[in-house]
Amino acid sequence: MTPLAVQNHQPFSTGDIPILPVKEFEESLRGELLTQARMIGLFGLESKGQETTVIAVLARPLKSAIDLIGTKFSSAKNSYKTFADIFPQTHYFECELAENHQIIPEGHPWLRPVRKQTICGQELYSPYRMEGEEVHEVAVGPIHAGVIEPGHFRFQCHGELVYHLEIILGYQHRGIEKLLLKASPYQQNILCESIAGDTVIGHSMAYALAVEALSNTSVSLRTQVLRAISEELERIAMHISGLVGIANDIGYAIGSASYGRLRTLVINSTALLCGSRYGRGFIVPGGLQFDPTEQLINAMKENLQVVYDDVRAINEVMFGSSSVLGRLDHTGTVEKEWAQSVGMVGPAARACGLDTDTRSQFPYGAYKYTHLPLITLSSCDVFARARIRALEIEESFRFIFDQLENLPSSSIRNQLDSILSDSGVVSLTEGWRGEIAHCAFTDSNGAWKRYKIKDPSFNNWYGLGLALRSEAISDFPLCNKSFDLSYSGHDL
Repeated sequence: MTPLAVQNHQPFSTGDIPILPVKEFEESLRGELLTQARMIGLFGLESKGQETTVIAVLARPLKSAIDLIGTKFSSAKNSYKTFADIFPQTHYFECELAENHQIIPEGHPWLRPVRKQTICGQELYSPYRMEGEEVHEVAVGPIHAGVIEPGHFRFQCHGELVYHLEIILGYQHRGIEKLLLKASPYQQNILCESIAGDTVIGHSMAYALAVEALSNTSVSLRTQVLRAISEELERIAMHISGLVGIANDIGYAIGSASYGRLRTLVINSTALLCGSRYGRGFIVPGGLQFDPTEQLINAMKENLQVVYDDVRAINEVMFGSSSVLGRLDHTGTVEKEWAQSVGMVGPAARACGLDTDTRSQFPYGAYKYTHLPLITLSSCDVFARARIRALEIEESFRFIFDQLENLPSSSIRNQLDSILSDSGVVSLTEGWRGEIAHCAFTDSNGAWKRYKIKDPSFNNWYGLGLALRSEAISDFPLCNKSFDLSYSGHDL
């Protein structure tokens, strides 16, 4: 049976998702993956008695389509043949499904916890270990110095070289997906802004678009443009922050200090637009809570012009420095085939030559009307992950300046209609780390039945592990910062 095919933010009836017998589900999903579909969700939709309905969500970038297909597992038949042995991109999704619903992927090459310490009733999980002469193990975390969130890194080393890095997360247990099911609409918006504190706009945009789709609510062009500008400001601020960290980790103090002072101007500009330096409370279902005046927009333009000019000058110096390039080149390489195999997304994937960007492949809001070039690099190393930030900063500035010169005049808030019952929507946005996915499903009363979230860090932590293979352990801080992943975005 053909999967249900929908567009980004297109509502659908839950009953239209084909629910197949397990064997047919396996065959259909395997066929999808063989034709370059990328998994963006594999989760339990609902459980009734001894039966659990499982939904697979796959992205087809070449068609700008999203496919959905499902099956049912019972306590008597709670297993399926793994996909991860052939399609590593499904590895973590299968582990999450097993952890949450005890549905076992038979033949899985590395079944391990995602956010807990046990999986499928197993005893406390034991990390992978290597043995041999001069092999030693280095454990870091989960408690770190300063304000870093908890995460455990376990290195298997031979001398100074890392042969395997296992990353164990899930120490926060925030339960955001469950909280969303019983929160009021106002609280839901705050919860989605808190999924990853440095990606407030990316996640609140995904939530607002999901609600608007399920309530058949349209928003004005001015709203769409201001939302996109806020998303690009968030991208600029966090890319500059990443360049601060990279420069700092290689001892390039002048670069770190110069980028650092500019990030403040960017988030101050976000405050002029949104009323908050991090964009909190700006985007809400139905529109915006704050409409900047002409005076505020002019002040923002002046700030951003200073940042744009200075960032270009600093980029020229930093990426023209032989000592900088000597540390970044050929460090932390993730080959294109590896990146594609494990399903990496965002700038980390584009730095490996992968064409993946939700803004161009699954356009939404103002991105439907304005082209943003999809930038890729091919060296696949720390240099590429740093350089692509600089290039994306420049494109984000170009987009913002263009939009501000032609900012439409209209209302910024529309009344929401009632939420459709027994319906669903897949809401994709492009956060600064990459693809954000919110899969929302309603019950017969129009309340949330399931709200599944995927932050781009869910895809890319595995990529960091690959980047450290055969690298010196002293390069870990630099590689880690070049990915700049979120603990809280993972620990939902």
